[in-house]
Formats: sequence, structure tokens, C-alpha cells
Amino acid sequence: MKTSKRLVSAFILPALLLAGCGGSSKENSESVKFNDMEIKHNEIIAEDGTKGFKSDFDNTNLQTIYEGLNFDKAYLEDGEDKKIDGEEVPLNSQFSIVIEGIKNYTLKDGKAFPTLSIMVTGDKGPVVNEANVLASYTDGLELSEAATLRATVKVNDLMEIGKQYICAIQLSDNNNKDAYVQSTWLFTVK
Repeated sequence: MKTSKRLVSAFILPALLLAGCGGSSKENSESVKFNDMEIKHNEIIAEDGTKGFKSDFDNTNLQTIYEGLNFDKAYLEDGEDKKIDGEEVPLNSQFSIVIEGIKNYTLKDGKAFPTLSIMVTGDKGPVVNEANVLASYTDGLELSEAATLRATVKVNDLMEIGKQYICAIQLSDNNNKDAYVQSTWLFTVK
């Protein structure tokens, strides 16, 4: 149930963000304080920095919430490692949600033990459901390896041209079940 609440939060928080910013632009770096949160363009952050929301409303509408874990940026790349602009992906291609600068893992023997799941859902249900693409790293990852993670999705014949899909990825810390980063992206296959 916790994941469902997080997914809903990823869609509710943008409304808060837009209302709090009053339609601010990229150039406007002002922020607004609301309770224990700081609201600024494309971002809501708790004062202590332990949880928040970041979005790429200006380009792709990728939305990311986090708690416990923190990160510098989240973005989309195509199969040639070029940043995606927009919300369309060609059939028979691939894209990746990249999370960079991941911090605050709870380490065990100096290593991080992340789990990275991917789910893509359309109007007929899930078309991709990967429980943990990092399952083979049973000995953990060096901190430098765990600092940038990539969730790659192949846009194949299980998807239909002209249809919309939601891609949701979740990065969790196996040594701290309350620490996560979750990104969602609504895209159309072209």
C-alpha cells in the first residue's frame, strides 16, 4: 500500500508546487516557505532535506519524490544517451530514467545495497514489471557505483502507437526500508 500512496503523491505534489510558486518561471529563483517545506520552481524540499519533490515540468514532466535518500538530479535519456525533450518515445526504441548524485544510503561494510524496480502500465495493465534490476549485485555496490543509477525501458511491441503509458521506477535502500526515490513519467508511444 505504501507504494500506491507514493505514486499518488507524485501526481498530487505538482499541484501544490504550482500553487505555491504562483506560476513562477525558470528565471525566478524565489522560494516560498510553507510549514516545514520550501517551495520553489519545480521543487518542494523539507527544511531538513530528508524528503521532497522534484519535477521537470518544463521539458518532460518527469516527477520524482524522495524520502531518506536524496539526489542531485533526475532526467530522461534515449537509447543513445541523449536527453529526451518532450513526452513522446518512438516504438522499438528505449529510454532511461537516470538518477544522479544519490546520497544517504545506509551502508553495510562500506557498500550500498539498492533495489531498483521498474513498472510500465497502460490502459490494459502492466507491460513491464521488473522487481529489481539490481538483484545480481548481491555483494552490494561501491558508493561511487550506487551514486548514479539508470532504469532502462524498451518500448517494444507490447506497447501501441498513440497510447499513453506511465513508467514508475522505485529506488530503495535495502538497509533502510523507509528510504526511497520514486520517479514517474507519463509518455506516449509514437
